[in-house]
Amino acid sequence: MANKLFYELKETFLREVEDLRPENIENKTAIFEKFLELLEVVSNESPLSEEGSSSEEGGNYTGEEDYSDFYQDYPEDKEEEEAFEGPLSRQLKGGLITGYDIYVPERSIREFGFEEGDIIRAIPQGTKRIGNKFREFYFFECVQKAGEVQTDRRVVSFAQVKRDDILGDYYIEALDGEGHPITVLLGQGDVDALHIDENERVDYAYWEDKILDGRVAWKYTLNGPVVDKPENLDQGEDGSLAGINLVVAVDDKENEAYEEEVARLGGNFISLDQVFMAFKENLPLDADYALVLHDKVPMTYFETLRKKLQFDDIPTVYIDQLEPKDIYGVLKENFHIED
Repeated sequence: MANKLFYELKETFLREVEDLRPENIENKTAIFEKFLELLEVVSNESPLSEEGSSSEEGGNYTGEEDYSDFYQDYPEDKEEEEAFEGPLSRQLKGGLITGYDIYVPERSIREFGFEEGDIIRAIPQGTKRIGNKFREFYFFECVQKAGEVQTDRRVVSFAQVKRDDILGDYYIEALDGEGHPITVLLGQGDVDALHIDENERVDYAYWEDKILDGRVAWKYTLNGPVVDKPENLDQGEDGSLAGINLVVAVDDKENEAYEEEVARLGGNFISLDQVFMAFKENLPLDADYALVLHDKVPMTYFETLRKKLQFDDIPTVYIDQLEPKDIYGVLKENFHIED
């Protein structure tokens, strides 16, 4: 398990180093310090998992110092391990297992597709010291899906972070409960803890009718630019993409129309499921380009997709509201391909 964690940390560390620039040295320094703490734990073969709720002070872990961006859940192989089960109560970031107040980090919720009311089992992986605190680590799994459950939690998804040059505040633009445009300032605690910078993409969560009192639930790491769809796109002639292997990352339920368009253009369509299988089996992805329809990729696939595209160095753009007929035009606009 320690080896798995080591390579996860190494991959993420190299990604952060590649993104190091003179203007972000201060932010990156804080990230590198967290890496050193985690590497010390891994070197002692600690059973790292996502963070739980306990610490040396007691009480609930709030996620303010969320190390979960740097590692994933790996269960220890133990014959008889005590476990805790209960319904998931979603918080603005992460969630709690009702009855035990065990914190389920946002990364676990996204990776495993946990939803409000799902019965979650938490398997303890040991208490370890992280920095100056002791934390309980767990492996999480879903025992039973709850189905559709009403919740007051709302999310502004994939929001672009902007910065007020005069005040220095970071903010996003959203719509209030009546559909009116509104500027939402991001909390300084979230900005500092997640090292948020201008033009990055985040999910901002809030309780219904309290949009100004929310928090950043997730900061996206992307391996390519987010682009808008230009108007009057060239739709390409039949066979225009002959010999090109193209990832079109969209929910598998919506594959058909996109696959038919890529076939018309003469290209080879690579589905989100095929990317996931290549990642799982550690096989190289034979793709020339990738279009990630970020409004149509299930949450549980997003990080795996990004990791695989980045690891295999696939030129990628992120876009939303892309119709199948515009595939060729977007490729031509962003990758300068020609008939």
